[in-house]
This record gives sequence, structure tokens and C-alpha cells, in this order.
Amino acid sequence: MRTTPEQPTPKETEPASWTTVIWMLVVALIGFGFAIYRFLQFSETAGQLHAVRLTRIELYIYRATGHWGVIAIFIIMGVFGLYNAIINLRDLRSRKQ
Repeated sequence: MRTTPEQPTPKETEPASWTTVIWMLVVALIGFGFAIYRFLQFSETAGQLHAVRLTRIELYIYRATGHWGVIAIFIIMGVFGLYNAIINLRDLRSRKQ
């Protein structure tokens, strides 16, 4: 006899923890840090792309969107991490009360 597992309701999500907040802050710092780092690299070379070494994933993004696309991806990563850190921090504070 097959039974179907109960589907969790939206309110039954995994509870927030301090570990999640810390990891999301790390993701935000990495995202914003790499955005600043790549911006400085692209602005210093100003046309000498052979001096900038890109990872394989960054290279595909660069070919599709240019250097602003690479910077935008890292900014999005930073915003995502910061948003999730704030959401989890608010959840932790609301559970204490």
C-alpha cells in the first residue's frame, strides 16, 4: 500500500537559525566584495581584457553581457544574501518574544 507524504504548508518552513544568518551574511560579503573587485579590475585595465583573468563562468557571462553583466551578477548575489540574512534575523527575533 502506497501512502503519500504530507505536503508542508507555507508556514511550516525550516526555522531560521544563527548559522543561516551568518552564512547569508558571508554570501552577501562575497557578492559585494567580488563586485567591487571586478569593477576595479575592469576600470583599471580599460580595454586591456587580456590582463584580467576570468573564471569559466565569468567568461561566459562576460561574452554575453560585457563587464557590467559580470558586476551585476555579483551585486545580485550580494543582495540575495543580505535579503535572506535580514529575513532570517527577523524570524529569529520574532520567535524570542
